[in-house]
Amino acid sequence: MKTAHVAIWAVLMVAAGPALSAPLDQKSKAPDWSHATQAEKDAWTAAYKFKTADIKLAEVVACLDSYSDKPVFADNALTGLMEMCESIAALPH
Repeated sequence: MKTAHVAIWAVLMVAAGPALSAPLDQKSKAPDWSHATQAEKDAWTAAYKFKTADIKLAEVVACLDSYSDKPVFADNALTGLMEMCESIAALPH
């Protein structure tokens, strides 16, 4: 019975992990993007100071979704990944 309680507790902790993550801020790393709620992502993109006035926000968000979990960006600041994605979105198609 004790094993069952431990197993249930472990499942609940893993499931609650994303909900317990810290909100996105200037100290956030790229992988934090994929663990954030949609509300946190929306708040981050709304507060971010883009250098390009008419940036295609949907393309920036799609880029963040694509690259935030890549191992090569694991130690990068979210702001750096955001800048990269802004540059990619600003490229002519």
